[in-house]
Amino acid sequence: MVTHIKGNDIADCWEKIVVNIVNNGHYVNDERGSLTKECLNIVTEIKDPFSVGGKDFFGMGDALEKLENIRIPKGYFWEGDKLQTYADQFISPENPGFVYTYGNRLRAHFDNVDQIQESITRLKNCRESRRAISITWDQVIDSTSEEVPCMILIDFKIRDNVLYTTALWRSHDIYGAWFANAVGLTYCAKYVSEEIGDVKLGPITIHSISAHIYENNFDEAEKLAKSK
Repeated sequence: MVTHIKGNDIADCWEKIVVNIVNNGHYVNDERGSLTKECLNIVTEIKDPFSVGGKDFFGMGDALEKLENIRIPKGYFWEGDKLQTYADQFISPENPGFVYTYGNRLRAHFDNVDQIQESITRLKNCRESRRAISITWDQVIDSTSEEVPCMILIDFKIRDNVLYTTALWRSHDIYGAWFANAVGLTYCAKYVSEEIGDVKLGPITIHSISAHIYENNFDEAEKLAKSK
């Protein structure tokens, strides 16, 4: 089963996914014994992640980088410096001591190959390329590890001078992480579009294979769903 969700901005999409899982999800105990409410294969299109109130903030530089123009859901814990730090780590090759970071896996983990830069180079050389893809899963390490990446890949494509970004999550904590993940992914797409030049940032698509909410967030999620 596949559920398609579309929204104008990141917060709009996040709220719609939460409501969908609350109303349609099934209870599943995960490998750690945690109770979750889950929907399989939620595919979300964020039409204009930097558009708030009808204003396009793409290209505003410092204002955008301070997150001033990304709507944060009211009362949500991902905001301010915490969200900014996460977004920066998403595209940074440095790992400040975590088991993994997406930025490190994408840009330095695999024999120091910068997969994001390779994607940029491919798209500069051929705008129609179907090979601008970056992965995080390291089969040698992750097949036996308890702490493994949830996001598996990012794909970039340019069509009609618009950059389309698609990312795949094998497992997605919707209430606790999806919003921050989407912000980080959007920053990554913005970086790629600016490095390529003369290309407009297009929609962001996120495929969440296991889209779930953990038991400790059930109450907050239900309150959100009732308010919609």
